[in-house]
Amino acid sequence: MRKINRRAFIKDMSQMTGGAIIGGAILNESLLASINSRSSLAENIYIAKNGTPAENVTKVFDMKYGGIENFIGINDVVIINPNGQWPNQGGTNCGNCIGLIDSILNRPGGFNGEILFVECTQGVPTGYWTANSAGLARNGPYNFNDMITNYQNNGYSNVNGIRIQRSKYNTSTWPVISSPTTQGWIRTEWNSPTSGCLFYLPYPVIRSPFSNRLISLKDGVYENGQLTSTPLKFIKMPNLNNHGSNATQDYAGVTSATKSFLGITELENATSGVFDDGHNSLHTYSRTCHGSTYERSWACGEAVGAWMTLCRKPDIFLTSAEWSGWGSRYGTDATETKTVGLADNPSTLDYYMCKYVLYPVLPASHTTQGRYLNPDYDIARNMTRQTIEGCISQGYGTSDENQMAAFVYDYNSPTVNRQEIDLKIKLFREGNATEQDVIDLINLYNSGN
Repeated sequence: MRKINRRAFIKDMSQMTGGAIIGGAILNESLLASINSRSSLAENIYIAKNGTPAENVTKVFDMKYGGIENFIGINDVVIINPNGQWPNQGGTNCGNCIGLIDSILNRPGGFNGEILFVECTQGVPTGYWTANSAGLARNGPYNFNDMITNYQNNGYSNVNGIRIQRSKYNTSTWPVISSPTTQGWIRTEWNSPTSGCLFYLPYPVIRSPFSNRLISLKDGVYENGQLTSTPLKFIKMPNLNNHGSNATQDYAGVTSATKSFLGITELENATSGVFDDGHNSLHTYSRTCHGSTYERSWACGEAVGAWMTLCRKPDIFLTSAEWSGWGSRYGTDATETKTVGLADNPSTLDYYMCKYVLYPVLPASHTTQGRYLNPDYDIARNMTRQTIEGCISQGYGTSDENQMAAFVYDYNSPTVNRQEIDLKIKLFREGNATEQDVIDLINLYNSGN
C-alpha cells in the first residue's frame, strides 16, 4: 500500500461524505493523533497579523483553543496583567486589551464571572494608566483608566482596573501579609541555586471591587475567608519593545513576556534591586551578587522562572506587537507591526517575537547597533537572550527552534493550517463544534492549498 502524505490526505477528504469524514476510524488514527504527537515534541506559538487589534487577539485564541469559550469559563475570575509603566508603545496596546476583554464578555454561553485588569507601575506614579495626547499616539484610543471607565459606564461592573502599589508607598492598602486574609503582598523567599543570592519573589493578594472577594494570585479565589473552587485564569499580556534607546540594548534587553513579571511583583526600592532587609528582587541588574552584567540578566530570567514555580504560572502569554519599539519603549522610533503572539511559555514567545517580529523591522540605518534585538546574535552578551536562558533554566520554554512550531495567520493572505483542522475535529468529538464546522474548514483548507 502506498503511503499518502498529510496534505494529500486532507485533499482526498473533500471527496468523502460528512459521515465518513467525522465517523471514520481513519480520523481517529491520523488527524487526532497528530495533535498529541505535536504537543509532545514542540512548543506551539500562535501568531495573527494585519488584522485589527481585536481581530488579531480573537484569532490567536481561535487557533489555539477553537474559541475563547474553550479557555475562559462562564464563571471564571480572569486576571489580566498588561504592561502599563510607560506611554506610547511602552504600554500594552489598548486596542488589543479591548479585544481580549470584549471576547471574554461576549463568549458563547455568556460570562458571569469578573475581569480584573491589574498592574504595578512600580516607581512610576501613573504610567499608561493616565496617558493622554502624545502618550496615546500609538496605543489608543484610551489610557487604561479611561478604558475601564468606559466598560463601567456601559454596564460592565464586573470589569475593573487595579493599580497595584509597593507596600513601601502604600502600607495601609498594600501591607506585607503572611496569608490571604486581606489585600497585600506575600513575600515568598527563594535562594538562587546558581548565584546563592537570596530573593523575595512577592505576589499580590487582590481585593475585588466588584465581588469583595480576595484573589490570591497563588492559591485562587477566597470568599468569607475560605478558598473556593471558582476557577482563576491568569493572562500575562505584555508588549514587545526594546528597553534601550536608539536600537541599542541596555541592562534589560527587550521588555516583553519574560521581563514583564516586574509588573506583577513587588520591587521595594526601584532599580537598586534590593529590599530594605537585603533580599534581592526581580530587578537584579544593579546587584553585584550575581556577577557580571550578563549574569545579572540571566539571574532576572531565572528568578522569573522561580516566581512561576513558587506562585503561579500564567495560563497563557499574549504579546501585543501592534507597534514594536525597536528604538525604545516610549519614543517615536517604532514600527507598526500589527501582530500578536500567543504561547504557553514566556521565553519561547520572547525568542520568536524578537527574532521574527521586532528584529526584522529595524531600519537599515540601525541594523548594526540593533543586532542584539536578534536573540541569536552574540548569545553570551545578549541581554535579551540571557534573560530568556535564565527562565528556561527553571523549566519554562525553549530557545531551540527545532522545539518550536509556529502557526501564523495573516489577514492580508488568509489561509487555514492543518493544526486548525485537528483542533476543530477534536472540538467536534467533545461536542463543542458541529460536523459542518469541520467540513467547512477542510473545504477552506483545500481551496487555499
